[in-house]
Amino acid sequence: MTLLALRGGGAAFNAAAARVLGIALPQRSGGRAAAHGRAVWWMGPDEWLIQSAQDRAADLEQALRDGIGAQHCAIVDVSSGYTVIGIEGAYVREVLAGGCPLDLHRRVFEEGQCAQTHFFKAGVMLARDGDARFELIVRRSFAEYCCRMLLDSAEPYLA
Repeated sequence: MTLLALRGGGAAFNAAAARVLGIALPQRSGGRAAAHGRAVWWMGPDEWLIQSAQDRAADLEQALRDGIGAQHCAIVDVSSGYTVIGIEGAYVREVLAGGCPLDLHRRVFEEGQCAQTHFFKAGVMLARDGDARFELIVRRSFAEYCCRMLLDSAEPYLA
């Protein structure tokens, strides 16, 4: 999984990034744009997380650098520092609620929304990627801890 942190701003920057990625950068808090096997998550007013299962990180990073040119920006490959944990199922919200303070109800935490939060004692980026599917993007050093906490939280729902 390729994960790139992208920072920058302004109309020219946004247009250049959109040309390279094939999708416009989301501009609303917690938003997502997805196409061509890529997802771009809004992390802050001038920060996005680009996620791709098809692109090689170095190739995508270079394409962004070439496309954005001399404009002020930061593009960092964070792929090796993070783990993406996908979780889905009928009780996914209840399992996540065991360690996450966010209201994950469908009407509140919408499909395609993300938020930086914590899961038990680990900082995570939580993204809703379908009706009953979420992804936790967590620092690699906390991945095993998050998996253990997910299993503990899921215990009442395992049959």
